[in-house]
Amino acid sequence: MLTRYCLAVVVVLGGCSAEEPAWEEGQIGEVYEGLSVGGAGGCSTFVVDGLSKQLIAEENCIAANTLVSFSGKKGISIGSNVYPYLEPKAATGLEAAGAASGLSVTSAFRTIAQQYLLYRWYENGQCGISLAAVPGNSNHETGIAVDMSNYSAEISNMSNHGWTHTYPTSDPVHFDYTAGGTTDLRHDSVLAFQRLWNLNNPNAKIAEDGDYGPITASKIAASPATGFAKGSTCAPKTTPTPAPNDTQWAAELVDQSMPQALGAGEVQPAWVEFKNSGTATWEPGTTRLGTTDPQDRDSVLSSPDWISANRAATVDAETKPGETGRFTFSLRGPVVSSAESLTEHFGLVQEGVAWFPDTASLTVDVMISPAAVPGGDPQDSTEGGVTPTTGGMGTHGGCSLVAGGRDDGGVTLVLLALAALTLFARRRASYSYARCQASAESSSSSSSRSR
Repeated sequence: MLTRYCLAVVVVLGGCSAEEPAWEEGQIGEVYEGLSVGGAGGCSTFVVDGLSKQLIAEENCIAANTLVSFSGKKGISIGSNVYPYLEPKAATGLEAAGAASGLSVTSAFRTIAQQYLLYRWYENGQCGISLAAVPGNSNHETGIAVDMSNYSAEISNMSNHGWTHTYPTSDPVHFDYTAGGTTDLRHDSVLAFQRLWNLNNPNAKIAEDGDYGPITASKIAASPATGFAKGSTCAPKTTPTPAPNDTQWAAELVDQSMPQALGAGEVQPAWVEFKNSGTATWEPGTTRLGTTDPQDRDSVLSSPDWISANRAATVDAETKPGETGRFTFSLRGPVVSSAESLTEHFGLVQEGVAWFPDTASLTVDVMISPAAVPGGDPQDSTEGGVTPTTGGMGTHGGCSLVAGGRDDGGVTLVLLALAALTLFARRRASYSYARCQASAESSSSSSSRSR
């Protein structure tokens, strides 16, 4: 409740109906070992990619299949720095719209770490952001929102499949799924972080209440941008290894197709084939390609089509002894500050039973370049989860609070007045925010929140 009051100061003083142009993600800040979220520079939320992937996985630990990937679905192209996850009903509606007509998605789910950066940049007057929602309050944290670069041609198509063009004037690229069957996930977005923090900091635990306040904010700032040492709490792990004379689960590498180079955020297809040289039949869902050296380790090359950050794929089809089975997946370039070569190690695992002997192993070398591949048309959209928003009410209520700050040269008296109001709002908001946020950590958040 106190968090909502703090937001109201900004809304009333700054307004929530003015139209402002889209803000575009800028350069990725320097990435180095030990970089914290609070120390991240630049103007791109992709700098917290490692942590964001863990947060998405942890939301699916809170409740299975809370967020599902629409990566690889017919008719849907996805920007490189986009997390292609939605609630199941919203994903089904988007996939239906994509099958009917091609969609170019430039933003979908946004993690609490990304929203923290956006709000911090707004508070500091950085990166051209004139308004931003307090973390835990963005529509993109709900899993029912997308932005599209070809929005103007798809309004009717999206409407036919449960999507509303929520802000046609102030945020034309944005759509919300409004056909029902969804849940406001913003509480879980915060809770996912709190759980991961406690898992990795057992001597400095915080409340796992799903509420965003100064304590949670300080821990986000102190968290590693590249991700915690311990990832999601429900990632699959198989510790037994077969005895030296065990021939039930065995394989030999036959062929592979792997990308040799990736840009940061770029996704490319890959596959590997193994011959079943054991005595047991491989089945989809249980015979998998997992990370090794060490086993069950989260991979920096994990992509949205992976089963988890430590399981790239399952065998494509039933593979009997003597047959060759294929494992199909993708690799995604991680965020880097300079070009570097990465080596990843994989092995076959019969989930919950045993890892295959070393003959069923794969080593992948790929060169990663720092330049991120654009996520869409910069004139119509933003990349990696930032949306131009101001007026209107979101699907779950509240004013839109993420806005753009780019001046295309036509500065009018209205915009100048808005700028003055915004500056005044910031000064008043910083005073009111400091006073009322002091006890917000223990307060319950309303389900009607700002975008």
